[in-house]
Amino acid sequence: MAKILKSKYSSTGERCVDACLNYGMLRYVNEDGSPVNIEIPFDKYEEAISDFQDRIKEGIAQKDMNPKAILKRGTISYNQAKELAIDGKIKGLDFFEIDGSVECEHILGISGSIEYALSIWNGESKIEALEKAVIRSIKVYGEDFIYGITLDEDSDEVEYLKFAKSIFSIENLMDVELYKSKNYSIDNEIEENDLNPKHKIFKSLDLPLGFLGGLLGFMIVQIATNFGENISNEIVYLLLNAITMSIVAFIMIKSINFITKKYVKNSTSSIMELFDEELEKVSYENLLTEKEVKLILKNITKGEVTKLLMDMKGSVNKKVSSNTLVTKETKFVLDSRRAIILPSEYEIIQTLTLLLNEYKSKRSKDYSIKKI
Repeated sequence: MAKILKSKYSSTGERCVDACLNYGMLRYVNEDGSPVNIEIPFDKYEEAISDFQDRIKEGIAQKDMNPKAILKRGTISYNQAKELAIDGKIKGLDFFEIDGSVECEHILGISGSIEYALSIWNGESKIEALEKAVIRSIKVYGEDFIYGITLDEDSDEVEYLKFAKSIFSIENLMDVELYKSKNYSIDNEIEENDLNPKHKIFKSLDLPLGFLGGLLGFMIVQIATNFGENISNEIVYLLLNAITMSIVAFIMIKSINFITKKYVKNSTSSIMELFDEELEKVSYENLLTEKEVKLILKNITKGEVTKLLMDMKGSVNKKVSSNTLVTKETKFVLDSRRAIILPSEYEIIQTLTLLLNEYKSKRSKDYSIKKI
């Protein structure tokens, strides 16, 4: 596996720059003397570029260096990469306690390697995972990704470089959906009668309310018909009474139920928001896939939520309670993640060639359509 590209995540932008330099000189260079691209966390990139530029201005780093040509912004935060590295499910993604750095000596880099793992964990095939990983790595390293692999002698390097340049610069060039953090929410129907004692009281009044509604309907008919004197047909009079009484009784029961549901929903909405906040947080921190989040939502059953909401009403530890439940289910999902062995260089080159051919075919079709 060629090692012309590197990825090294550090906890601060300053440490990211330290990893690239040795007494102000580049620590990693190619055979021709050009700088080796180093992928760093996306949340430390601006800080690292600023620190690098300051060192050049102060004369403590080579003046002919271009920080943006050396440091490549990854798509993973430092903490996200750190948690995955400590978990040890991705073979080759390592955490070093001595300096708190995260490294991956694979040609895909940290972003590409994690993209591959996330795709597998989401239940996708190895081919789909490879495609996503290659595209993600190209989006991080650009054309330099091509220089980092060993193409066949018969391969047209120029074509691969053009493809990489297009992928790097155009947002949605290929019909491949890369991992994107989403906001999820716990979508459980709340059993109002379990959540609020007042609803039980109202529910027990359904029969009396129905009786009162029927009585009210009967009185309405009597007033409207002058106690039946305005209707000569006795059957019509009886039907009118029955229909009006049923409608008024139905309206009264439904109105009370609607009011109590709105009351319960409003009184518990703030608690449900806490669940959603916790879910959003763990989803981002642990890079949960769509499949994994659905499993968590499934495991957090309606009964569990209902019971917990009952316990939490009036409690001062609502946030702690929601955090406990979501964290418990998240741990179950994370523990069940399978170990990932990253693809070989041969598999990457094969996937890259397939993507290139797909791109050329699509471009050819688009050109034919425009020509017509």
